[in-house]
Amino acid sequence: MNNRAAATRVSSVDYLKDELLFAEFGDTQQAHKLLDEFLQHSTFSKQFCLQLLSQIKQPRGVSWELRRLAILMLEHQTLLVSPNSFADFDFLLTALQLKQSGTNRPLSSTVLQEGYSTTDFRAFVPEFRHRLARLDRVHRKIKGRQTSKAALREFVATSFCECKLTLGRYLFTPAEVVDRILGQLQVTNAVPDLGGARGPQLESLPPFEAEILRRLVDSSYVYWVADHTSSRINSLIEYPATSVVLVVKPPGSDYEFEFKRAGLRGRNSLGVVYARNGYTVPPSHRLDGGSMQYLLRFEANAAARIASVYRVVHKSEAPVPAYISRKTIDAIPIRNTQVTSLRYFSDAGIFGEGFRPMRVAMAESVAAFIREGYPKLPALPGDFGLTAQFVGVVGPSQAVLTGTSSFRLNKLATYLSSEGPEHYFGEGLHQPYTAAEAKSFADTILEEVLGVYKPPNVNYRDQRQYVDAALSLRANRNRADEVYLSILEQTARFWGTLMALRGYSRGESFVGRNVGLRSVWEAGHWKVKVIFMDHDALIIPGPQSDDFAAHRGIGSMRLDERYIWESIEPELFPSSIAGYLRSIYRIQDEKEREGRTLVNRVLKDAYKKTQQALLSNQQLRSLFNPAFLRRLLVFDTLTGGMLHAKPESPSWQAWKEQMMEMLNAHGYPQNSFQAYAEIIESHRPFLERYSYLFNSNSEH
Repeated sequence: MNNRAAATRVSSVDYLKDELLFAEFGDTQQAHKLLDEFLQHSTFSKQFCLQLLSQIKQPRGVSWELRRLAILMLEHQTLLVSPNSFADFDFLLTALQLKQSGTNRPLSSTVLQEGYSTTDFRAFVPEFRHRLARLDRVHRKIKGRQTSKAALREFVATSFCECKLTLGRYLFTPAEVVDRILGQLQVTNAVPDLGGARGPQLESLPPFEAEILRRLVDSSYVYWVADHTSSRINSLIEYPATSVVLVVKPPGSDYEFEFKRAGLRGRNSLGVVYARNGYTVPPSHRLDGGSMQYLLRFEANAAARIASVYRVVHKSEAPVPAYISRKTIDAIPIRNTQVTSLRYFSDAGIFGEGFRPMRVAMAESVAAFIREGYPKLPALPGDFGLTAQFVGVVGPSQAVLTGTSSFRLNKLATYLSSEGPEHYFGEGLHQPYTAAEAKSFADTILEEVLGVYKPPNVNYRDQRQYVDAALSLRANRNRADEVYLSILEQTARFWGTLMALRGYSRGESFVGRNVGLRSVWEAGHWKVKVIFMDHDALIIPGPQSDDFAAHRGIGSMRLDERYIWESIEPELFPSSIAGYLRSIYRIQDEKEREGRTLVNRVLKDAYKKTQQALLSNQQLRSLFNPAFLRRLLVFDTLTGGMLHAKPESPSWQAWKEQMMEMLNAHGYPQNSFQAYAEIIESHRPFLERYSYLFNSNSEH
């Protein structure tokens, strides 16, 4: 290397001092000193690790930003330890309070809750290194004083993402994390919503996440987006672009918590909308930026119901979020204070610009709620009367969920397309971006959808070129195909279970904006899971249901199918889960055909397994009406027979009479056979696609 090149690399710290540290660190001199020290160590240094631990653990006078950076440096130092240097790992793990000193001492049992497979020290070390090495694409570019400007900039930028800092969970306390979260939000008063189902116990979470969530939900507050809340991906508290929720991604964690919903940016956190672009909005969207209490209760109950069934049938957790708590909003933030909902929506001086259009939309919404049969308050005079009617119906509320994902399929497909960087940086963050930032953004998204990812050694020209190159690498290509098939399998298992329960969501639980992917650390490996969210239209027969309402249910199941698999009417349903996955993972025809075969097998297995459990498992049967369970296979029997029916066959009349006797024995009205025959015939194309699910294969 010539002297000029060496001088350029050695001066990289000064470069960052001027262009990055000043913007991100309150004490640029302290940050400069830490970076300067960091670049002097190209090998593991126990003394430097002790220095880093001292700064992180005794934060008096050390900013949060600097502590994050020190944690990433400590991870870099850990990766410099030889895999067989157990004494050094013993020192580090003991310092992190994960074990007592001694290479013969096991790890704390809490590491099992964090996704590791063992507490045995020597078996734990490779898993620990594997998890830290997920950011190898960032660490391997750090070469001491020979580190490039771009590499050091990426390293510092990575430290801003607390959830990516594996050691952060051991070095930040839950109290510190919650304080940091609250400092980036608005909060107002609320009261607990005691109606409906209660959320699961927090003890199912690892202790670190459980304590953070407990501190958030045990308060008397609801949480709102503030003007300074970040929309940057993988922020500790993130307001994802184009959303009205807040998500928390704790340090060193693969868990995500969601506040649903958290208002709009700007002066008015809530609004009222009756129509957009010439179309009326669904009832759930009339409170703009907020959630209706009734729908949050319904959604929590529906999600808990499918989760309970799934757990019994498949001995694993359902791919749906857990609803931890709900609160009724008592006040709304406005100009650094809070006002009651009645005053906020009734006083033009408080609401400000847009008050009149909001009131018109409110009057239209109240009239629509009355037509739609929602409970209503008596008509009251004046502005407060209209507001009371509206607020009485919508009941502004907020839910806290865990197990969500901000990486929704529609966003992921866009982020990995040629428009991805502009969509994220330009439209989402409203900031310019460099090619290096766009490349790092692509790496971050690919890492999330693959779980384990190796960047390609190519220059970044544009998003499509770079992503195509990344997914052409053998390791990434194999991983992409594997994850694609896994997501299809998870989807088929969930939908097959739902269909067997005679459940459906009219597409709402399966539309791309409500389905997310999330990388999770399980049994010492990274896995990618699909998560189905927003279940406010999810219908599952309950104790009051004595039969499958096929006249409504089959059409609604068809809508679910359209949003899951390839669209039957592409002009109306241009995207599906399968379509998004093909785009995200760049799937070729041969792998798609393999996926179709897998889906049919898993769907049938889940369907039959669920039906068998409904017929034999007492714990599951207690959740349903006995009459519904007795009639469970009636529809399958009729459908299987009708799909193979040959009215000209001599056996047809005998089979028809047999079916009528069956219906009569189960208490159906006299004309039920004809009614079912018409339903089955009207949905024949859909039912024929899934004929392998039904019992009867005889010809008549």
